[in-house]
Amino acid sequence: MSSMNTKDFILGTAVGALVGAAAAVLMTPKSGTEVRGTINERAGAVADRTAEWTSTAKDKSNEYSQLAREKAEDLTSAAKDQVERITDKTSNVTNKATEMGEDLAADVREIMETEKSEGRKLAKQVVQEIEETKERLKKDVEALKEEEK
Repeated sequence: MSSMNTKDFILGTAVGALVGAAAAVLMTPKSGTEVRGTINERAGAVADRTAEWTSTAKDKSNEYSQLAREKAEDLTSAAKDQVERITDKTSNVTNKATEMGEDLAADVREIMETEKSEGRKLAKQVVQEIEETKERLKKDVEALKEEEK
């Protein structure tokens, strides 16, 4: 949706600049050849400026997309590592509990609940970091849109 707004803005700016330049040129007392030459020069300048803005917008969009992908990959990797560590710890604790009997089994259940709680805390933290990154990216995109204006 924001990509469409950016395209509309750039197109509107280009058309507006072209119409304004054409009106200004047509109102001046020049020969037809001079008027056509001036219109062509200004249209070329508008086209160049539009291409530059489009390129800048695409570059920024790609940059922010890549940043978001990298952050998501980092957070996903950290979460997977933590889950593997929790899984390994749980497995080891379960095996020891089986070997040591019913008394130790009660202690193991308590440790497992603690680990689950830590896993939930980590999951909440990962979600929070993703949301913060999302908000920063939104602000950066909005700032880029403001720069384009």
